[in-house]
Amino acid sequence: MEELRGHHGTWRFDGQTVRLRFDSGRRVPTLFKHLGECAVPLAAVREIEFDRGDRKRGWRLRLRLVDGADPYANLGVPGRGGTSPLLLTGPHDRELVAEYVADELTSTVRLARETADGVPDPRQVARGLVARLPFQARTAEGSATFDGTRVRIQWDGLMAGSAKEKEKAREFRLTEIAEARWLPPVDLTEGLLRIELRGVTVSEATDIEHDFFTLASHGTKGGDETLLMAATINAHLTPSPVPEAAALPGAGPSPSTEQDAETIFATIRELGRLHAEGLLTDEEFGAKKAELLGRL
Repeated sequence: MEELRGHHGTWRFDGQTVRLRFDSGRRVPTLFKHLGECAVPLAAVREIEFDRGDRKRGWRLRLRLVDGADPYANLGVPGRGGTSPLLLTGPHDRELVAEYVADELTSTVRLARETADGVPDPRQVARGLVARLPFQARTAEGSATFDGTRVRIQWDGLMAGSAKEKEKAREFRLTEIAEARWLPPVDLTEGLLRIELRGVTVSEATDIEHDFFTLASHGTKGGDETLLMAATINAHLTPSPVPEAAALPGAGPSPSTEQDAETIFATIRELGRLHAEGLLTDEEFGAKKAELLGRL
């Protein structure tokens, strides 16, 4: 079994799997400490990227996975070389060893894909790269908890504003959620974890103190935890159901139809809250409610 040691952990690979094992030292990113160890089937790897770097930056080895298998791919801001378990870095003086291992890994991946019975389920691969459930992320504003079926955001931290302190907490069913977004803190600007619901749009101009879909992070406190939370939620989401042909007369509702109806009513309730808080006008609320009811 080949292995490569980096700054924050070790990668080991055989003919089927890359095992990513992370350290627990003081300088290890919090995200890696939470993960501990995870694995990627070689058949799910699309490409190996290796950068020799220089004396200051050192080398970088990254796995690029098939579409839908990397839960970190669409998080953060464009061009950010942020924290990811699929990126291993190391010192410049071990560049030749790292390059050799990268070449070996490339050959092994090619062979694994040629001999595999199809590509592994991307959703299963993604779930192997995120936190084990239940998982809680804590920041100076509060916490977010995910148990596989619900996300609960609670604002009880020192940095929580008065509006969120008064609201205390909110819960969102997984079936209501379209996506979890994450943005890192930049300079004096707060980072955030935002829950986006199906059919609900919140104005980007809404300030964080009154945005009851967000958990803010400040500086380095909570940034890695909220990144991991966003990736974990997204890895457990199921694709939006594809509309099917109308059921035969007299047939009862299918499970997917019942689930769709539950999601629609939950969305209407959330719209009602936004309307009551003044974030939606009477016209916007009425039009969206009529549109949603029309889908039933």
